[in-house]
Amino acid sequence: MLEDLKNEMSAFFKDIDDNIKNQDDLIYVKTRTAKLVDFIADEIEKIIDYKEEKLNAIIKKQEQEDLKIKELSEKIDTVFEDIYDEPSDEFLISCPYCNNEFDAEIDEDSDEIRCPECGNLIELDWNGNPDDDEKETRLRRKLLSLWWM
Repeated sequence: MLEDLKNEMSAFFKDIDDNIKNQDDLIYVKTRTAKLVDFIADEIEKIIDYKEEKLNAIIKKQEQEDLKIKELSEKIDTVFEDIYDEPSDEFLISCPYCNNEFDAEIDEDSDEIRCPECGNLIELDWNGNPDDDEKETRLRRKLLSLWWM
């Protein structure tokens, strides 16, 4: 591309030399043409710089997106491991008395566990639905109130 431009400029200046006989006119046309070419070259350089900035911004954005994808992939792998790894007998227990959280190895035959922080016994509920206990308590209260009537 640059070689074509050089060839065209050489042909242009040869054409001017061959066709303009007045030396003052020849110098003027060559000087004016050189200024025009310099202006065009400067504008092309500005366009190239602008395009490089845009390209660098795209590359930086792509690197950020790649990092996000990597982090997301790691999180997905962790979730996959959590779902498909062998089940553990350890449970995270939160003490209702002192809010201490601790891991405990317990089985479904256990009804309670002692908090290592405060020493209180924590009742274990294996049905997994706290609303059931609340419904049962309301039902008992209602039955008691009917019985006392």
